[in-house]
Amino acid sequence: MNQYKSFAILLLSIVLALIMLIYYEGKRIQAEDFALGKENTSRSEAMDGIPFTGHTLPEINAIVSHYSGESKQQKIVLWLSNSQLHTINQFKQGEHLAPYWMRNSPQCGGCFVPLGLSLSNANPQEEFILAQFVQSKLAVKALVLQVEFMGFRESGLRQDFSDIATDKFVNSLLTYSVGRELALLANNGKEVESEVKQGAYGESVDKGLEDLLSSKLGSVWQLWEKRGNLRASVLGDLFEFRNWVFNISSTSQRKIIKPRYEKNMKALEDMLARSKADMVPLVMYIAPVRQDKPLPYDRKEYSEWKIQIEQLANKYSAKYLDLEKLVPAEDWGSNFGEDIDFMHFQENGHKLLAKELLPVIQSNLK
Repeated sequence: MNQYKSFAILLLSIVLALIMLIYYEGKRIQAEDFALGKENTSRSEAMDGIPFTGHTLPEINAIVSHYSGESKQQKIVLWLSNSQLHTINQFKQGEHLAPYWMRNSPQCGGCFVPLGLSLSNANPQEEFILAQFVQSKLAVKALVLQVEFMGFRESGLRQDFSDIATDKFVNSLLTYSVGRELALLANNGKEVESEVKQGAYGESVDKGLEDLLSSKLGSVWQLWEKRGNLRASVLGDLFEFRNWVFNISSTSQRKIIKPRYEKNMKALEDMLARSKADMVPLVMYIAPVRQDKPLPYDRKEYSEWKIQIEQLANKYSAKYLDLEKLVPAEDWGSNFGEDIDFMHFQENGHKLLAKELLPVIQSNLK
């Protein structure tokens, strides 16, 4: 009897698993765009077919590789941000991002190249790594850094950072705590050389076999090839389920998570100190945030955070701008009950941001 019961449970589990696989196979989701909201569209900008904004690590790596051969001919201004920089709310054909409007402004007309590099839900630890990576490849003339309160609740480096974690780059950052984290990420899953037999190119035999099997399996089983999308879909639904269980919405008040907050403040200070030591002008601005609804932050913590940001800017001779109220209410998104987007604005917000930052950058350029 127990054997029949166990077999029935196993069979039911297989059937449910197949149903779930079929369901999720039909879904398509971009993991980096999951939290953008229903009215938002991710965009990239290019000039003469050459991109100058990117919002994934592969895109960023490709952009930096291209400009590394041209940085002597053009002034490069590095602009780091979260998804606010690469997203247009209620996008209409022909609309553009802030770096586009800055580069094409009559007051600039190509006076420099604003490399707009952004990651969804970026935190200062990741932005520190990005800044150092770009500056190790390009002659950056100035750095523009968006700071946003919610980013200080995130922590750690996403897996994609392993793609830029060359030995030389990692070694240059080992004196920084976030640099040591990058080293751990780069070595995640790699065998110690003395413990495995190495292939001709320094990879373990096990890893080569694993890659071969994955490639062959992906060619005959479509679902295996799309397992990244499957994982993103499942995690997205789990995220939504958690929000439903705990009644969390975009208007729910978020408080700081102290260990993460402190780690991010340290990474931010490291970035400011490094820029000052390298004599690279830095413009740091508080991100525009929607003002016609109560902010989803603890007001006291948010105010204290802004004071700390300004103090750090003064300590390291960076230019500080509070652009919290820059974008008017009509340039944000629609309301869907408690689903309110506090971070992503329409194209006019991008124009306003470009217009506000351009003269500040020009006055700080070497």
